[in-house]
Amino acid sequence: MIDWNNERPPLEEKVSVLGIGKAIYAAPDGDKNNARLLLAADGFHFRQSDFSDFEFNNIVIASSIGEKYNISFGDDGSLLINGVKYTAPTNQDDETIKGNKNYEGQTKLSGGLQLLSPNGTVFNVMIDDDGKLTTEKEVGNA
Repeated sequence: MIDWNNERPPLEEKVSVLGIGKAIYAAPDGDKNNARLLLAADGFHFRQSDFSDFEFNNIVIASSIGEKYNISFGDDGSLLINGVKYTAPTNQDDETIKGNKNYEGQTKLSGGLQLLSPNGTVFNVMIDDDGKLTTEKEVGNA
């Protein structure tokens, strides 16, 4: 008897049976008495093992407005969306973001801007209503 729960049995030429009647069933070993139900009036009867050897290079998913997105993985296992590495937003307080970043469009900062001098001194950058920029050495790091 076939253990359908752990793996999908291999199909054997001239022995395997796919039955279609009131339901669709599979009997890879040709044993109709122990065949497994795949599709019936009450729905699909698939198991995880039915997909054990499926491999996809990518999956294309359409949005509700018809835009298509290509989902795949890079050679290093990173998730790619339309070929671009996905970086999950963290929305964390007090986070450090490393690496070179390029921003397009307008970037608005609220709460202030601080810059570090080459020796690590912190400077607060301020702007007045006329657009004049000034800096002030942060007292806590003096």
